Amino acid sequence: MAKTALLPPVSAVRMAWAMTGKFASEQPSKTMATYAEDSLKSIEEQAQSISPEEKSYVTNAVATLKASLRSLETAYKGRNLNFEENEKLRKAYLDSVTESLNFGRKAQDFLRSLPTMTIGAAGGMTLLKAANIQGELLQWFIVLSFAALGYLVNLWCVKLARNRTQKLYVMQDYERDLYFNQYINRVYIILLGLFLDIERIHKRVFHENYETDVNGSTIEAIVNGILRGVHSTFCPYIHKHIRQNKVTPELWAMCESGVDEAVRMCPLWEG
Repeated sequence: MAKTALLPPVSAVRMAWAMTGKFASEQPSKTMATYAEDSLKSIEEQAQSISPEEKSYVTNAVATLKASLRSLETAYKGRNLNFEENEKLRKAYLDSVTESLNFGRKAQDFLRSLPTMTIGAAGGMTLLKAANIQGELLQWFIVLSFAALGYLVNLWCVKLARNRTQKLYVMQDYERDLYFNQYINRVYIILLGLFLDIERIHKRVFHENYETDVNGSTIEAIVNGILRGVHSTFCPYIHKHIRQNKVTPELWAMCESGVDEAVRMCPLWEG
C-alpha cells in the first residue's frame, strides 16, 4: 500500500508549530519559521513530479496546514493581547501603590511642619504660650515627637507599598503563566485538528492512514510530544494557595518552578 514519501502528518504538524515563530519578535524564532516555510515549498515542488497522488495529497495538506496557521496566528495574537491588558491592569495597580507611598511622604512632611506652624508663628503668639506652657525643652520635645510620628507614618507606608508591590509582581507572573497555558491549550487543539485533517486527506488519496494507529489517545500523545516542555511547571497546589492568599514572594520560585525536591520542602506542601 502507498503512503506519502514527502509529508507525513506529524511532519506537517511540526512545521506548522515551527512556522508560528514568524509571529514572534525574536530572531531565532523567525529563522526557524523561515526554514520551515522553505522546506514546505521544497516539498510542494517535489510533489509535482512524483505522482498524481502525491501531488494531490501535498496540495491539500499544505492548504490545510496554512488554514491552521491562520488559527495559530489568531491564538498567538490573543495571547499577546491578554499580556498587554494584564500589563495595563497591573500598571494601574502599581500607580496606586506609588500614590500610597507619596501619601506617606507628604504625611511625614506635614507632621514635621506642624511644630513650626504652631511654635514659630508670626507675632510671637505660640501654641505653648497660649496654653501657658513655658520651656524650650518642651518645645523641642514636641518638635521631635512630631518628627518621629512623621517618620513612623512614612515607614509604615513604605513597608505597605513594598509588600503590595512584591505581591503585585507575583500575581502578574502567575496571571501571565495562566494566559500562556491557555495559549498552549489552544495550540494543542489546533494542532490536533490539523493532524486528524491531514490523516483524513491521506486516507482519501492513498486509501489508508499514514499512522498505523490512529486511536485518539495515540494521536493526542503525538501532539503532546511535539509540545513537550512548553507548558508551565506549576506546583499542583498553586491555584488553591493563590486563592487562599498563602503564596508569598519568598515562596514564589518554588510555586512556579514546581521542582519536586524544592516544593516538598515548602511549608504549604500538602503531599
